[in-house]
Amino acid sequence: MGDPVGALEWLSRRRDGESVPLIAAGAGVSARTVRAATDPYGPFPAASKQRGRTVADAATVRARTDRWVQARRRGQRVTDIAAREGVAHQLVSRCTQGAGPYPAPEVVQQWVAARREGRTLEAIAQEFGTVSVVVSRETRAFGPFRPPGPRLPDGVVGSRGIAALAGVSDTAALRWVRTGRVPTPDFVIGDGRELWLNSTITRWLAIADLTTCPTCGARCVQVASHRAAAHR
Repeated sequence: MGDPVGALEWLSRRRDGESVPLIAAGAGVSARTVRAATDPYGPFPAASKQRGRTVADAATVRARTDRWVQARRRGQRVTDIAAREGVAHQLVSRCTQGAGPYPAPEVVQQWVAARREGRTLEAIAQEFGTVSVVVSRETRAFGPFRPPGPRLPDGVVGSRGIAALAGVSDTAALRWVRTGRVPTPDFVIGDGRELWLNSTITRWLAIADLTTCPTCGARCVQVASHRAAAHR
């Protein structure tokens, strides 16, 4: 029999439903060697555990499919599920096809609510076992969302708040801050962030050398540029 201990193990594994190629791969020998050592002691049951795939019973397949469907409904990617389960991603896709949509609408709404509360994409993704790019893509249509982190006190704004008060883009307002167009900030907090009182910006907008957009009422430096970007 060659290696009697190894051959006894191979016999046991064949009787447990492992295929000859699977046993051979694990032992580092050829399939012919495994067959020569075990065939005389057969017959053996049909192999249910193949190299690279497993033939599972109906109950196992059903439970596994339900698990995969729930994972996909929570926004988890097919490739990530497959890697975790040790199967081909095509199998996960095929087994879960038709049970969508993925992610589930109620899960997307949970993500939207979390983003509106100021939670980060990374924190939301970690909770649901997915990745931030999926959360971002699925929630984009429900934005804009306030930046993550603690809220500013009522009556205090940063550059985004200036943009909202003036009716311009965040980029335009940030450019105003960088070029010194807006008033001197009322506060500079520990990390160097500049903040203004709402009243400071409101008074400034009333007297600033800005033009009002006749379409939306935004206060802008160049109406033509604003309209080309915001009203195309």
